[in-house]
Amino acid sequence: MFTSVGRKNMRKLLLSTTSLAFGAALVLSVAGTANAGPISDNIEEAKKDAQVTLDWFEGKLDNYGKNNVTYDGPPIVFRSSSHIPGVSGLAKLQIQGFDNLERMSNGKIKVETTWSQSVHSVREGRKATRTGLSDHAPCFSLYTSRDYNMVGGLGLPFLFNNSHEAIATAEHLYPKYLKEEFERFRVKIMREAHTGPYHLYNNKPVKTLEDVKGMKVRAGGGTHSQIIAALGATQVSMPGADAYTAIQRGTLDAIHFNDAAALIFKLHEVAKFRSSNGFNVLTVEYCMSADWFDDLPADLQVVVNNWGRQMAIAEGVGFYDYGGNVNVAIMQEKGLQKVDITGAELDRWRQAVSGVESAWIADTAKKGLPAAEFIAEVKKLAAKYAAMSANDIMLDAINNPVQGMYDMK
Repeated sequence: MFTSVGRKNMRKLLLSTTSLAFGAALVLSVAGTANAGPISDNIEEAKKDAQVTLDWFEGKLDNYGKNNVTYDGPPIVFRSSSHIPGVSGLAKLQIQGFDNLERMSNGKIKVETTWSQSVHSVREGRKATRTGLSDHAPCFSLYTSRDYNMVGGLGLPFLFNNSHEAIATAEHLYPKYLKEEFERFRVKIMREAHTGPYHLYNNKPVKTLEDVKGMKVRAGGGTHSQIIAALGATQVSMPGADAYTAIQRGTLDAIHFNDAAALIFKLHEVAKFRSSNGFNVLTVEYCMSADWFDDLPADLQVVVNNWGRQMAIAEGVGFYDYGGNVNVAIMQEKGLQKVDITGAELDRWRQAVSGVESAWIADTAKKGLPAAEFIAEVKKLAAKYAAMSANDIMLDAINNPVQGMYDMK
């Protein structure tokens, strides 16, 4: 259990955890009971909340699901490609996840990774897995939002508290509502991943709804841009990497971003404040080659499904939720100030963006799709997972993996 530490030691701890390599320093035994609901802002408590996930990445769990491997042929290669640098914290985390896939398959699946857009760009992941260029790649629907309908509902405001609640909800509803609109592109979804909640990084203390009106805010497209517009701000589209310079030059007033990525882009160097509204998350899907999966023997298809469900929750808890909290603590050490928008004021923000949901439901229903039913089920499941701890949600993914994501042999 962590004891009282000095500023220097705490900083050393935080710097070690933000890499998300999950080495020995990260998985020290922590006594105590995890919290139900969102991961704590307190780093010591947050670590307790994420302990099952941290042990999962380290290969320390006794149970990784029912993986009864009978295939006795040569190892099958699984080629994973990504736009992110191989030295990044997220890449290191994913490599540890791939180690678990190899472990769960008794070495019958061997993962080969390529990074830094050496195979395809960030927008070409879906095409890469469809054409056989890769077996696994990021394929974020937000970049091709016009190709999809139902998945956009997951980005509506005030549905989720954090990444792992959003992922658990989305994956359970995927077979019923989302599978068809993804598989028509001849790919399968390895995991319906989500970022952590988005907050406002800027140079003035935004405390009220009036403070944000007229601001030029960098945000994603689709429902995200509609949310920013509903607040009375002007949504600006640009790559996240360009936002740093834009804020520095004053051509951008703020960026609406998740905490796990904010430190990577060094937003604390150009933004003095983080106004915590956290009213939306973004879907960040990972595609899998349909041909690769369909050619697997039946026992390894089960392993891949088991791993995909576990990896989805683990990445959400480890990188976006726990990692996001660690990153905020680091940025506060560097001078970032938190402004918490809560209570009656947050209710005003909630009311301001309420029309985004009703408009999405109406527009999607016009296409003959069950939009209202979908959002009702999203809210029901979101409430269920909000009442569970992150540890329990991870254990549920291990012991009761979602079925129906794929057509199995």
